[in-house]
Amino acid sequence: MDTIERTPFQKQREILINDIALGIEQVINNMAVLNKNLESVVAIGREFENVANLWKNFNNAIITSASDNDLKEDNNNNTGS
Repeated sequence: MDTIERTPFQKQREILINDIALGIEQVINNMAVLNKNLESVVAIGREFENVANLWKNFNNAIITSASDNDLKEDNNNNTGS
């Protein structure tokens, strides 16, 4: 009665539980790596935020300038005829 022999079911169950535990550990490690990579991507994105804003301002200035020139040309054409 001091040692109880395990059944094949119990042995297989223990093997599967160990496999599941190892799989979960790998998933946790992979999630940590993914999180680190995502943080790096976000940091790189933040570094380009100033450059993106500069180009956005430049684009807005060009569009505004083009619109102003079109309005001036339309006014000149309307008053000149």
